[in-house]
Amino acid sequence: MTSSADGTPPGRTVAQALADFVHDTLDCDRIFTVPGEAVLPLVSLAGEMGVDLVPMRHESGAGFAALADSWLTGRPAVVAVNRSPGAANLGIALDVTRCDRTPILVVVGTSRRDQDRRTGYQSLDPEAQLGGLAHVITITGGPQLPKLLAEAAELLRAPLPATVVFSVPQDVWEEEVPAADGPSDVPSSRLSPAPRTDDEADRAVAERVREALLAAERPVVVAGRLLRSEDGTGPGEALDRFARQALVPVLLGNKQQDLMDNAAPGYAGDVHQGTHPETRARLEEADLVLFLGELPWEVHLMRWYSDQPLMTVHPEPAGPGERLAADPRRVLTLLGGADWAASPQRRAWAEDWRALETRLSEPAPRRYADGLDFTHVVAALDTLLPDDALVCLDAGNFGSWVHRYLKVRAQQRLLAVADGAMGFGVPGAVAAVRRHPERTVVALVGDGGVLMTGNELAVPHPAGRGPVVIVADNSGYGAIRTQGARAFPGTDVAAELVSPDFTLWAQAFGVPAERVTTEAEVLPALRRALASDRGYLLHVPISPLAAHANFDMPGATGPAPARGKDTPCPTP
Repeated sequence: MTSSADGTPPGRTVAQALADFVHDTLDCDRIFTVPGEAVLPLVSLAGEMGVDLVPMRHESGAGFAALADSWLTGRPAVVAVNRSPGAANLGIALDVTRCDRTPILVVVGTSRRDQDRRTGYQSLDPEAQLGGLAHVITITGGPQLPKLLAEAAELLRAPLPATVVFSVPQDVWEEEVPAADGPSDVPSSRLSPAPRTDDEADRAVAERVREALLAAERPVVVAGRLLRSEDGTGPGEALDRFARQALVPVLLGNKQQDLMDNAAPGYAGDVHQGTHPETRARLEEADLVLFLGELPWEVHLMRWYSDQPLMTVHPEPAGPGERLAADPRRVLTLLGGADWAASPQRRAWAEDWRALETRLSEPAPRRYADGLDFTHVVAALDTLLPDDALVCLDAGNFGSWVHRYLKVRAQQRLLAVADGAMGFGVPGAVAAVRRHPERTVVALVGDGGVLMTGNELAVPHPAGRGPVVIVADNSGYGAIRTQGARAFPGTDVAAELVSPDFTLWAQAFGVPAERVTTEAEVLPALRRALASDRGYLLHVPISPLAAHANFDMPGATGPAPARGKDTPCPTP
């Protein structure tokens, strides 16, 4: 930095102060971006900061990548985009943070302060665009920046972190920022951080939970995302120990299947949109359902909840039932050290749950003439994945096979979005490879989702590494096709798609690829894919009749005629 005419060092600019905030305060070493002229002042400082600058192909991909990176590190992730189109494209990823409270800092470069937004170029106000999804802070000048940075840091580091959007007018970047006198406690106008509970309150909540569990005959625990440690890993051993001591079955919340080893005695399954009917039926029998570090979202309650007693332990409890504000991790620790004297009936209840999960997770492939049953692929993947693999799951009915047949082990991670938004799989996997090039990364995605954000396969990795991408191709939006067949039988609901040759598509990115159409081809193809250090794509045409791991398409009466060159699956 050069000195001014009188020999005193000049103040930092807004761009420099924001760069220091990203690197030093947030401990962030990576920025995902689709750059533009209004955000270049920050982007251009990445090299000087020693920050890895990752150019993505679409802002939605940048947002999904940031989510995956934050989940893997436990730290805030940063996205930089340009003007109102960039902010709009980013919206789908920010919608995820309503369910998955994730510390994401978004920097949007915007029009000059004196620009009339009605006539300006790409000048929509980020507050108007993203205010319902994140806490938007407009940086109006250098003097205000220290207080605004303190506010953002508080929100991003809260027990329930908020996504923060900095809207930076193009003419503000070079303004000087005065040195901060000290930390600021400027209150937030919206999305205030959750209050931190104290030890005494946590102990009282733990005792209340223990009393309720001891009084119940058929309790169930739904464990959730807020039980994770600061680095994003789950409380596997502690959760299993609590389950075995208290003789209570533990279900894992939506897209949280990696919270504990799925082979652990206390694991009883997970709850999501495709939860097996037998699991839902047993939930109907429960006389207490405890949500620990998770909220009773609609997806957790669908098709079983009526008036069963519910209890929620969460920093900001919401929903039906008894609400207990506490630190879920602290409560779990206290419960693990508590005295338990459960009855033989409780032991039988817990053992029956474990037996049900063991039976349901045994592969039960079906036969179709028009495509492969995805059971074969997921069951084989379960046997071949390394113990520390990272799995990125996109949204779609194909995911039901993953939830049912992939037994996530202690050191593995399953990354997925809880709001059902399609498009996370490939950009999430690209981010995972960049964060952990030494680990195997697999993306499972449908033909719909892969063409939404699969272009992020073009994002280069410094060491040439890439993810394994498995495309479950049923030539349509499977979930919508199923719902359409139920609600509007015989009508076109725009759920049918025409797929390209995904092997040629992948090869255009320099990614080796092959098509898998029979059960006999599955294991050899997966072995080749997992052995590749530069990525691989497997195109798996699956039957449209196989609507879900748990059921066929409504109205299906038998195998469909074979299509194209697909080879019928052999009888299991």
